[in-house]
Order: sequence, then C-alpha cells, then structure tokens
Amino acid sequence: MSQRCGITGRGHAVPAGVRSNTDPVFAWLNANDPNYAQYFNGYDQRHVLAPGEEFCDLMVNAAQQALQMAGLKPGDVDLLLGYASVSEFIMPNELARVHERLGLSERCWVLPVNTEYSNFNASLVFADALIRGGQAGNALVVCGGNWSRHVNYHVGAAASAADGAGAAVMQRTGDESTFRVVDFETLTQTAGAWGHMSMSSQRLGTPPLDVVSTPALGGALPDTGLFSQPYFHIDSTGMGEFKNFGVTGPVTVAQRLLQRNALPASQVTLICHQTSRYLLDQWNQQIGPHKLIETLSRFANMTVANIPLNLSFAYPQIETDHLVLLSIGTDLHSNAVLLRRNG
Repeated sequence: MSQRCGITGRGHAVPAGVRSNTDPVFAWLNANDPNYAQYFNGYDQRHVLAPGEEFCDLMVNAAQQALQMAGLKPGDVDLLLGYASVSEFIMPNELARVHERLGLSERCWVLPVNTEYSNFNASLVFADALIRGGQAGNALVVCGGNWSRHVNYHVGAAASAADGAGAAVMQRTGDESTFRVVDFETLTQTAGAWGHMSMSSQRLGTPPLDVVSTPALGGALPDTGLFSQPYFHIDSTGMGEFKNFGVTGPVTVAQRLLQRNALPASQVTLICHQTSRYLLDQWNQQIGPHKLIETLSRFANMTVANIPLNLSFAYPQIETDHLVLLSIGTDLHSNAVLLRRNG
C-alpha cells in the first residue's frame, strides 16, 4: 500500500442568506461610530444563517461532499477531527452531532481541536501523523463557524462576521496529484494577550435563589450569576495586539517554514485566515507568494472555516505544487502548514 497520505476529498458550504454592508443590522454602527466606514474595508457581502437554520447542516453538507469526492462511505472513517465554533454546548462540541448526522461508525473517534483559528491546520497535522503511523486509515476533518450569531453588533468587529463550513478527507493514496503534509511551523506569544480577546458570556445579574449547592465545598458555588449567550469580546488592547502580531507573526512563521524547506515564496500558493483587508495585503506584500487566495469580499470572515472553505472553493486557482495554509489565533499564535503535490 502506498505510504502517501493525501487530501483526497474536499467540500464546503455556506448559508443561502446574504448580508450586505448596508444591512439594517449595522445601522447602530453607522449612526453612532465615527469609524464606521473603515470596519467594512474589503467586505462586500457575507453569508449568514437565517433564524431557525441549523449550523450543523453546513458542516454535514461540506463533509458529505468531501467523502463523495474521496470515494468513501461513512463507515470507512476512523477519525473525525475539526471544530464547531460556536457549539450549542460548551461540551460536547457540535462535531459529535456531525458524527451522528453523517452516520459514522461507533469506532470512529471524534476529536474536537479547539485552536482558533488554526483548527484545520492542526487537524491535518494530527490526522497525517496518525495515518502514517498506522493508527488510523481514513480521517475526515470538518470545521464550521457560525459567528454571525455570536458577535456584538455595536462593535466594529461584527462587520466581518459570516458563517460557513469546510471539510477535507485524508487517506493513503497512490495519487501523486493530492496534497500531502510536508512540514509546519508555529509561533506562540501569549504574554499580555489573556482576556483581551475571547468568546465568552457577559454577566447579566444575580439570580434570586442559589442555583447550585455543593456542601463538600462549603455551600453554593461562588459564581451563580445569570449570563448572556457567548459572544466575541475584544477591547482596545486586544485590537492593538491582534493588529501588531497579525502582521509580524504570520509573516515570521511563513518565512521560517519556507527557508527550512529551501522554497522561494514565488513557488508557493498561500491560503490564509481572512480577518481583514489590511492583514491580507500585508501578508501578500511581505511574504510574496505566487498567489494569495482569498474570498474576503465574497464570504467575509468565517473564522475557523476560512482556510478549509477556501481550499475547497478556490482549489482550481492553485497553480503551484506547494501550498501554505497560514493561520492566526487570538491567544496569540500563528501556524503555517506546508503541503505538496506531485512529489
């Protein structure tokens, strides 16, 4: 059996609903924030879930496309990796519901990888190692984001929020045209970042009665407040950190990765996390790839789904045999994974 572990299937899905820059949901920002215009730089539309539309359907749809392309049945999948952000529950992650909806086997291990926004990158690296190590046969990676439901529309960051899902299948194959994992590089700078960017709830008040009693700990739990649903929080410090690290971090990891593999950037296609026009332009200029593939104006920021969705949607645009998937996370970290086909 061939020892090549390649990406043999791809898929993506977005909701039918489209929100433009002039949608009423942005009316408060337009009326009250003098920086309104700059928040929408580079965006034209974003696909968003309609009321009552299930987030899980996007992930299942993308996964079914990937399985069909790879020629696999649900029972052939040994590993389901990826992440649903934001899941209906803190745990289990909604990836478990994808397992149920797809009808995957009881022996298939569900592995949620919570590394926003390098979830897809990490999942590919883990799947590649387990398959090449003989611990798994076929892996399905599915990442989906539904952040249009989890942002504050009185904050500029909400301008980019969109929903979508992307999926990929990795398996042993003799097809040299499939991309395989070659190498990866990560830079992590958590100092000073904690608490300035988060997906978290907001305290709304104190309930009239104790809701949890724990005698072993001496009474009621100390934190019994009422809270909102989780939504994205970012303060001025977080904005500054993300903007500064956002330029230097991804450029550093991409350059280190290419130098270690003796690859000129001109021979590489780049698919990135897409959070702003400014950062995409900086990465393109400073790294200098053959092509940077992005869909910011069409799909906006789908958070954890940006990279896998663009890999599937824009696959015909990849003209080089080397591909770098470049991510950035709010903790702060940046990760780059190098893929290669025809070699």
